[in-house]
Amino acid sequence: IGLLQMSIKITNEAPVGMRAGLRNSYAWVSQDMLDIVSRYEWRQLLFVMCFLHSAVQERRKFGPIGWNISYEFNQSDLSACTQFLQNHLMEMDSKKLASPTWPTVTYMISSIQYGGRITDAFDELLMDTYAAKYFNESALERGRTLYPGYKVPDHTDINEFRAEIERLPVQDSPEIFGLHPNADLTFRTLQVQTMVETVVSTMPKTGGGGDGLSPAEIVDNIAADLLAKVPKEFELEPTKQTLKKLPGGPTQPLTVHLRQEIDRLNIIIALCSGTLTSLRLAIAGTVALSGDLVDALDALFDAKIPKSWLAKSWESNTIGAWFQGLLSRYDQLHKWLNAGRPKAYWLTG
Repeated sequence: IGLLQMSIKITNEAPVGMRAGLRNSYAWVSQDMLDIVSRYEWRQLLFVMCFLHSAVQERRKFGPIGWNISYEFNQSDLSACTQFLQNHLMEMDSKKLASPTWPTVTYMISSIQYGGRITDAFDELLMDTYAAKYFNESALERGRTLYPGYKVPDHTDINEFRAEIERLPVQDSPEIFGLHPNADLTFRTLQVQTMVETVVSTMPKTGGGGDGLSPAEIVDNIAADLLAKVPKEFELEPTKQTLKKLPGGPTQPLTVHLRQEIDRLNIIIALCSGTLTSLRLAIAGTVALSGDLVDALDALFDAKIPKSWLAKSWESNTIGAWFQGLLSRYDQLHKWLNAGRPKAYWLTG
């Protein structure tokens, strides 16, 4: 463990941008690999395969509108696909085929190689669409344009391919990936958000100097303030009796909905007060600070919502907005239960 802590950690991240992705792929492709199959279809499909590989990797940067789940597509997927294409094209001569068997090619690429990592049904459909778009009869047209500005080079020398790649655009339009141009706004937003979260997470969280409070003391004050404002849970038996007195009785659809919302809010209130109480005890040294309490300590210090709370409740930007939402939801349900059905509802609450 000590050796691991002293070691320099290096990661091999996917390149950013279509040009960088193709450059990385063709740094792996050698002249011998380019010459292994004499047919021009091999060089054509190899470039298309590398383009597809870069496209599916780049699409991850757009978050959920790119892929529902961010998959770790890597060099092994590209290697397996190129090996399959190489074998398939070499068999064309022995089987006297005029062109590749496209259903086989698309199935192997989308369902077997890349599809082996995909678990979401819509992502499977997306990968099938990508494979069908790039691997069809038009893939063998000389000088095919995959997207304006992205033409398949028709060369036999690996250096000429690399030179063509260097002339590709530096900035990629989201339309290359089949997305609306506004998707770039989502990417930029996620990029800035990640950067800010990284900066905040790396801020020193050790003791304050001079008269300043330490992070633990700051969080303790926040926890004490929130605990003082946390509403009491709805009591089970009195709530049941009150629900029976509402118009239509306890089986009326809106009353059933009210009961379900009260039960859900009780869970959140219990979780919130329990976490805050345990956190104060942990800061005081009474109980061990571990697990969810560590996450709650860091989250409250950064004005965020603890993950355990988010798993049971609603999304919000800061702990202040989240807690105000808790109070507002409690107020709405309390008035509904004791003063009757409201004339207007806070639907998002």
